[in-house]
Amino acid sequence: MEFVTANDQCKTEVNIQGMALKRSVFKRWSVANPQLCDVKCGQEIACQSYNYNRKYQICELNNRTKEARPENFLSAPSWFYIRRLNGRAPLGSIPELPAISCLEIKASEGKNTISGKYWLDPAGTGKAILINCDMASGDMDECKYNISDCDVNANCTNTYVSYKCTCKAGYTGDGHSCSGTINFVIQDDHECVSPSTVLAHRYARSTHDAEFSYRLKQIYSVEVVDECTNTSSKKIHVCDVNANCTNINGSHNCTCTDGLLLKFPIILNIDECSSGDHACDENANCTNTKGSHFCTCKEGYTGAGKSCQERIRYLSLCSANFLFIYDFTDIDECKGNHSCHSNATCMNTLGSHVCECHPGYTGNGRNCTDIDECKGNHSCYVNATCTNTNGSFVCECQPGFNGNGQNCTADPCYHYKNLSYANRKISYATPIGSELCDTQLPSGWYRFVGAAGTKMPTTRVSAYRCGTNWSGWLDGAHPTVEDGEIKRMVCFSDRSSGCKYAIRIYVKNCSSYYIYKLFRRRVVRRASVVQ
Repeated sequence: MEFVTANDQCKTEVNIQGMALKRSVFKRWSVANPQLCDVKCGQEIACQSYNYNRKYQICELNNRTKEARPENFLSAPSWFYIRRLNGRAPLGSIPELPAISCLEIKASEGKNTISGKYWLDPAGTGKAILINCDMASGDMDECKYNISDCDVNANCTNTYVSYKCTCKAGYTGDGHSCSGTINFVIQDDHECVSPSTVLAHRYARSTHDAEFSYRLKQIYSVEVVDECTNTSSKKIHVCDVNANCTNINGSHNCTCTDGLLLKFPIILNIDECSSGDHACDENANCTNTKGSHFCTCKEGYTGAGKSCQERIRYLSLCSANFLFIYDFTDIDECKGNHSCHSNATCMNTLGSHVCECHPGYTGNGRNCTDIDECKGNHSCYVNATCTNTNGSFVCECQPGFNGNGQNCTADPCYHYKNLSYANRKISYATPIGSELCDTQLPSGWYRFVGAAGTKMPTTRVSAYRCGTNWSGWLDGAHPTVEDGEIKRMVCFSDRSSGCKYAIRIYVKNCSSYYIYKLFRRRVVRRASVVQ
């Protein structure tokens, strides 16, 4: 696994040094190396990428990529960000990995993402639903799938990559919150020849299609009456004491005062303190009132109630048995001028602040110097070079070795044995009675040099050549450099034509020469023929 710096993040590499994806971590472990972190990610179906801290050996699994959440991709010394490549489930493709929107899926999976149904959880409820996404625009119909935050008394209208909430008739507000007036109408059940208001002695309630009306059951008299201002001993209107009464021709309306809700036929007060629907600070007490509430800071705190700060009490000894108390409001020095070093973290405290050097630096927080990990403990491989960087270090395998610097393996093009005897050349005629064998040749990589020639032949070799009765040749062409290590068969034959016996070897092109990985055999005649 190779790491690149943050300056290289726009290239095709997926491993970025000095950066980490925050606020998407769903699991965290302590592991010895990034390879184990990669294994952990591969075992989690929701893992999209991971962060690894080599200094503290911390592995963090993310359920998003930096493409999905670029605003959370932040500078983080001693960390590496690695995107999962093998077996990564596309965002929104399974219910265990829902997206918050179609646009997030498009950002994560690229511009070629196809339209269709994806798993989404826009409100973060933990319940994913299948929603059709138009990936050309990134739009989804929030209204159709009932995932908008419109009020129950509002109409939802889908728009381009969004939606619009509009309060229904009889309600007012921004659509996300709607309040309305419910009218009590006293209807006349008696036909009168002239406009009048009927004075009712009693009434009963009936329900029709969820709307309430009050109909008269007994008629006592017909007269013009202002139900709202009538002072007779009889109760003429049905409005609650916490409602406003408005007289109309032949009837009247009741409207709850602000902060109250209607519960037929009684108007109830809303306790904002119990419901949690208040604006009081967490360090304030909420007191409910009729139609409203008020906030007061708790003991030891100061402010208007909606914002409370802790009091700092300084005690000074004035004289024997007397103390003088000063009350102050704490100043957060970390938000303004402070004495912390640029490579340190500032943490506000009561009446002061403390400074702590970033990982990879040492000092008192006001002065921080880089730690040269290469001079002490580091995780570079024995065949790797350690290079110190600001706040961290990088490992690079030495020439002749391949790997990520923490694990390096020998490159066979630099580590092989030579075969140089002249009797291995195809032009060498085998003396009568001579029968050389490679049964004592150890397994490993070999290169033909000097009198032995440079490479194996790829066509049939005549019998009694190369110092043996059974001569061998490579069955197939030699590879290119780009092919890397390839498997080939070596054919053997005595005096008859064709491939009578074959063994497996490996061949590698090292640009200017070839090397062959040979395996020790107990009965085979010479397995390495060159020309």
